[in-house]
Amino acid sequence: METPPSTIEVSGWKNGKFDNRKPVAIGINVGRKNAERFFDKRWDVVVIQMDGITIPVRITNGFRSKCPELRHPAIADWMKRKGLVPWARGNPPKMFLTHVVGNKFRLSS
Repeated sequence: METPPSTIEVSGWKNGKFDNRKPVAIGINVGRKNAERFFDKRWDVVVIQMDGITIPVRITNGFRSKCPELRHPAIADWMKRKGLVPWARGNPPKMFLTHVVGNKFRLSS
């Protein structure tokens, strides 16, 4: 099944190991091409909707060049509630990010 053009497949992102030694930051990786295509360079914040929760997520300086991730504790909590965390090394969960309007997006699993 092909997704509409305003919906992109994204994957889970983390900055460490799920070994309980150190806290792990969790977010979503939108990919470099999608970062350039769907995220206006003038935006420094996007708004993400997830199951009735709406959060502002800051876009980092490296978002469009080397680190196309959106990170926020609420994204991590949402992924945990959905049973998407933890995941096996090299096999991050897939999700969908739908452009709603302007800088607003909806995340779904």
